[in-house]
Amino acid sequence: MRVAGAITGRLVLGTFVIPGTYASKTDPASGVRGPVGTLSALSGEPDAGSATLDGRIYDEGGRPLEGAIVSLAGSGFWPARTVRSQADGRFHWPDIPAGIYELRASSGDLVAPPVEGLILDAGARRAFGIRLAKGWTLVGQVVDAHTERAIPDAEVTVATGVLGLHSRRTRSDDDGRFELAGIVGDEHSLYVGADGYVAAGPLRHSAEEPSMTVRLERASRIEGRVVDERGWGIEGALVRAFGEGHLRAAAPSSGDSLGVTSGPIPPISASGGGALAFVQQVRTSGDGTFVLPGLRPGPYTLAASHDDFAPAESERLQVGPGATRTDVAIAMRSGAELAGHVVDERGRGLEGIPVELRAPTDRLPRMTVTASDGSFSFRGVRGEVSVTALPYDLPPVRESLVIEDRARVTVELALSSALYTLRGRVVDERGFGVSGALLAVSSKSPQTPTQRTAKSDSDGTFSVPALPAPPFELTAEHPAFSPAQIAEIETLDGVRVVMSAGVTFLGEVLDDWTGDALRGVAIRLDGPIARDTRTRSDGTFVFRRAPTGTYDISFAHRDYESQSRRVVLEPPHYVDRPQELGTVRLRPGGVVEGEVLDTRSEPVSNAEVTWGDPPRWERATRTDGRGQFRLRGVPAGSAWITARHPVAGEDWTADPVTVRPLETSPGAIVRLPNSVTE
Repeated sequence: MRVAGAITGRLVLGTFVIPGTYASKTDPASGVRGPVGTLSALSGEPDAGSATLDGRIYDEGGRPLEGAIVSLAGSGFWPARTVRSQADGRFHWPDIPAGIYELRASSGDLVAPPVEGLILDAGARRAFGIRLAKGWTLVGQVVDAHTERAIPDAEVTVATGVLGLHSRRTRSDDDGRFELAGIVGDEHSLYVGADGYVAAGPLRHSAEEPSMTVRLERASRIEGRVVDERGWGIEGALVRAFGEGHLRAAAPSSGDSLGVTSGPIPPISASGGGALAFVQQVRTSGDGTFVLPGLRPGPYTLAASHDDFAPAESERLQVGPGATRTDVAIAMRSGAELAGHVVDERGRGLEGIPVELRAPTDRLPRMTVTASDGSFSFRGVRGEVSVTALPYDLPPVRESLVIEDRARVTVELALSSALYTLRGRVVDERGFGVSGALLAVSSKSPQTPTQRTAKSDSDGTFSVPALPAPPFELTAEHPAFSPAQIAEIETLDGVRVVMSAGVTFLGEVLDDWTGDALRGVAIRLDGPIARDTRTRSDGTFVFRRAPTGTYDISFAHRDYESQSRRVVLEPPHYVDRPQELGTVRLRPGGVVEGEVLDTRSEPVSNAEVTWGDPPRWERATRTDGRGQFRLRGVPAGSAWITARHPVAGEDWTADPVTVRPLETSPGAIVRLPNSVTE
């Protein structure tokens, strides 16, 4: 039975946009402008679904400022839309769709901190007085990563704010230089692109390091053909490029780094292969040919899919900077048709049920929806596959099959309306009920892959409905307790979930020489759970709700020697009593500069370089277009410097390098065993 009621909660904006309607009209008084025209201020009351903003903009001296730009972006519309202040500094913005927004104001190099999380309810009127101050200016140059030559007319975009809702653009001049004035705070990301190059970003810089050099890698290209078993071209095949893990962007280097600036991080492949990431896709033309332009140099695997053929992949391909690979052929084999029905307990077909097909060799699943009689089909199916019906209100049903060279295979997925409810109670170690615990219950049967969530009531009791038959797995989370888990539940009633009070663990990190607080130290807590954080401006850090147990905790900073300790987190005597770690003091490291050459003494760009035996690849940097590198935070003493490159190979310095704290050791040379042009 379903009961109608109210739903209350909090909306947190993420990487999605809820589009709104925002009519294009004219308002000569306020001058409200959007991307496609002038937007009007309507007289009278706002309609029930919109809100109104009023405000006044002042300059540094507190004087009303004419012509200031006020921009707004959020759940009602994106990208940002703007209005300008009038002669008295005032602005009026009506008919804003209700939602959550970010408000910004600027005038040249005068800016104001953003108003984030601005909630505009339907019918609301909000007013702001905003005083602007001078922002900082980001300047830089865009150059070729190999030749160091300036790249003119590169598009430079800065997206401001945590959500990147507001963006500004400029282009590099004939010397590759660009300038963006009026930036406030450090929450911004820079993106740079140019014809024939791999786009770079997101890059982060701050007012402390306002100058940067962006080195763009020359883009590569793969051309090829998808054919059937007879060698005939296959039209309309989808070809996806998957790059190996090192193609992902490195963290943006600091202002004095010689490292090559890397580009955007591709999304992770759904295949589950940790070493590959999806990069780009294209469909074949009538003769089966395809072109994949704008690729980052490095190794790739191409995956081809088509409704009438079994998926196929290319061999591992290596493509160099600015090079074109043209000898790629992907052969696809014909597969069987997998036809089926999704039915209820009486055998009646069910319409509109999503059906998913997965195979171990497929990097992405295939989806369809049942017809009016409950039927569905997939063509080009071969080998081991699983097919799953995913109804909206019932547990899913899955079947696994092995399909050989047959023309047609049939399957029936019968949904069951027999649903079960899991009941129990969440308690603390003293047996008192825990209110508001979030529970996730998953079916352990591979034929009914279901997950449901619920919250415990004020006395700790809970019920999770609409489940298939047991067994289940349960996890519970609560802000004041450590996560709890029950690996297997066979019963439906009387389940008892015991949660232990989580430990608040804190400490501080200082410079061992000066005693100053260290900001931005990367800290990893590894034990019963793994957590990561960074120190704040005062050098302090905190982990909340950590389960009790033994942990290894590590501290890393690019300019300091790493350090690790072992700690035991014990149950707190009081819920709000934190456990403190003794002060951690990091010793400053030294800097090693040098170059990486191939077997022909040619410079090797984009090679990874690090120190240590074995090499500390997690602390690696990359060489620039001249093969040069700069390693920071190298521990004092003798250090072996190692470099590796996907084409030129891997090797280390002939002799160890002497490193002294706070000093630079130049002249390190690493010669790799292969030629970079092979």
